[in-house]
Amino acid sequence: MPCRYGTSPDHRVRVELVEADLEIGFSLVDLVESCPSQTARLVSDAEEIYQDVLARLQRLEDSERQSFEPIVAELRRAIDLTPPH
Repeated sequence: MPCRYGTSPDHRVRVELVEADLEIGFSLVDLVESCPSQTARLVSDAEEIYQDVLARLQRLEDSERQSFEPIVAELRRAIDLTPPH
């Protein structure tokens, strides 16, 4: 059965790391609502994760990067919409 991530294990790991970072980023943004006293730290951490995602995407092929664009844009929007800290 062909792997949806490509042929090499390291390639699969690169894709999975992007997916994991996106999940972490959204989780941090979600925590802002339940932990308002930690808003500044959570948003800062989400920003770092967002930058990590962008860096990791540079290691992927163009077609793979494009498939992540909508969810990366949604993470950016979610971070931008967090209440001011």
